[in-house]
Amino acid sequence: MRRFIPAIGVVFLLVLGAYFAGMWTTYKNWAPWQTVEENRKLWHSWRATGKFLRDGTYQRRQDYAADEPYKVYDQAAMAKGYVLVNRFHPEEQRFVTDLLDMDGKILHTWPVDYSRLVKGGSPVEFVHISTALPDGSLLVNFDRGTAMARIDACGDPMWTKTDMTYHHSIERADDGFWTWAEPKWEGGQDQYMVRFDPETGETLESIGIIDDVVAKSPHNSVALTIPEGFAFDKRSDPDQTVDIIHPNDVEALTAAMAPAFPQFKTGDLLISLRNINLLAVIDRQTHDVLWAQYGPWKDQHDADFNPDGNITVFSNNIDRNRSSIIQIDPKTNQARDMFWGSGLDFDSYIMGKQQHLPNGNWLITSPIEGRIVEVSPTGKIVMEWNNILDKTYNSIITYGEFLPEGYLTKMPVCQK
Repeated sequence: MRRFIPAIGVVFLLVLGAYFAGMWTTYKNWAPWQTVEENRKLWHSWRATGKFLRDGTYQRRQDYAADEPYKVYDQAAMAKGYVLVNRFHPEEQRFVTDLLDMDGKILHTWPVDYSRLVKGGSPVEFVHISTALPDGSLLVNFDRGTAMARIDACGDPMWTKTDMTYHHSIERADDGFWTWAEPKWEGGQDQYMVRFDPETGETLESIGIIDDVVAKSPHNSVALTIPEGFAFDKRSDPDQTVDIIHPNDVEALTAAMAPAFPQFKTGDLLISLRNINLLAVIDRQTHDVLWAQYGPWKDQHDADFNPDGNITVFSNNIDRNRSSIIQIDPKTNQARDMFWGSGLDFDSYIMGKQQHLPNGNWLITSPIEGRIVEVSPTGKIVMEWNNILDKTYNSIITYGEFLPEGYLTKMPVCQK
């Protein structure tokens, strides 16, 4: 009996140690817990769809969505051009970018394979942005990867930047493209607005949110909710650094659009900081905060200057089960839900894009729903595209963009 009691104690201590080890690996999100959690999510996807799917790549199709991939309600009312769609391909289990015509026909597909850009990278790394250049090449960046790249019609890199983590947005300007970058990870605090040359990938300009904007003046700090004496964490460690601002868009005011915004200058930068529900305009030369407002948007993405002097933004509205497009007049700070009362439904708790089209319509990309709609100014759906997985689920769409007729100087063709 005396020998049995110590044995029970040893077993108890081993079980207790295993329990606390499991709790610690869960807290730290280390490999053992990650493996268990990934397997649990894969099993959940198999039970739901009959396929082993990555978590976050599929969602039950809403009752208001069409049960077919492409549905045209009023072709005469559609904008004339093409739609570029980056999506998770449900059969091939990878990310691709499709070019669709007005009949929903896929004219070309680019494979977006991170392993072609970064040695040892995952071929199914989550693609965030995939935007087209006139020659049919794409500019792409990734959620967790360390690369931004330009890829050709076959998906092969024309250039790759791996010196920082380029994330969330790639926006055209009069003198290049703008994106956000951070030395190590997309949620870090040491964020930079970066202008680059799309032909070569060369960095042309960089503005640091900490050293160039916040440190510029107390006014800037207060506008960005940074209290006096706050110590920024530049360690860029996802396990230790708090994602306090989460920048997800930066767009320069073009010369063509500038007359509609007399309070700003050509080149001034409209930014979106999701985690504080902030839109702001930064003076590109002085780095002063010229305008800032918090809400009524919530967890927003894709803020745009518009020709009528208003700013529009995709309001994700986490936990509201319904997203919206908010229009704000920066002269008066008056805001409105553009499609209030129209019956238009879409819901994406993360990501999202809204684009004002040449004919006055709007292209709305609802990523988590795996759905894109073109709607009239009154919210009437004229076209809908769903990334169908099966009779119940859609796969995710990360990005949608309208390309007007004549934008592409040649149609992309892979000659391999």
